Amino acid sequence: MTIDFRLRRVLRFATLALLISGAPVGAQSATVSPASRMATRAELESAAAEFDQLAASTAYSEPIRGRARGQAVTIRRRLTDGDFRVGDRIVLRIEGQLDVNDTMTVLDGLRVPVPRFRQVSLAGVLRSELELRLRTELTDVVRNATVTARPLMRLAVLGSVTRPGYLSVPSETTVDALLMLAGGPLPVAAVNEMNLTRADTVLFKAAATRSALTQGLTVGQLDLTDGDALFVPLKERWDRAAVLQMVGLAVTLLTTFALLQQLRSLP
Repeated sequence: MTIDFRLRRVLRFATLALLISGAPVGAQSATVSPASRMATRAELESAAAEFDQLAASTAYSEPIRGRARGQAVTIRRRLTDGDFRVGDRIVLRIEGQLDVNDTMTVLDGLRVPVPRFRQVSLAGVLRSELELRLRTELTDVVRNATVTARPLMRLAVLGSVTRPGYLSVPSETTVDALLMLAGGPLPVAAVNEMNLTRADTVLFKAAATRSALTQGLTVGQLDLTDGDALFVPLKERWDRAAVLQMVGLAVTLLTTFALLQQLRSLP
């Protein structure tokens, strides 16, 4: 039992070290992030403690230990400040004496306006705590209300799609659904070469993005965050099949020319 526990701990530390080392990871390992978008407070506190342990371990290089310290600081700041920022959008539905089915925007002061109610503060609230916070605020006044709330994220779909740009989507949106919300790929799109990026960094290369698409993984499971992008490149002007076709045609023409020359040289 002790050996099994130690093995799990070593594997966990190895996973954390990989996540902060900057090494590329595949879609199958994207769900192990210790600080995912919808993480609970308990999960974040546990992740911060694990990063503290990793930072103190002499089994890893100083750059990795330094990044672990930075991750712990970032997670604890998130625990204090919460997840919401001015301009974030939330889908809110209330059923009962107060009926609401609308999309709200977080205002200055990190407050969200609930129609025919009041503004609710989201300061220090995690995304995983959003529904409970709104339900607690509302049921103090509106009895027997059913409250559902989903935070939206802003993701870009760029490149060879019908309507490139930014979209506000829930974290349960799959990669293929995200593509279709942008109108789908153009005929000239190299769909097999799509990738997921964050600024100038490729999060998931083409093979991992294809895997995420075929597995039906969501943007939440992939730990995407506001500003990340699905990029759909153009097909190369000359793909392999076209090149082989042109080479074959050139060989045929040269062979025919050579035969004609031989025929002309006959008496």
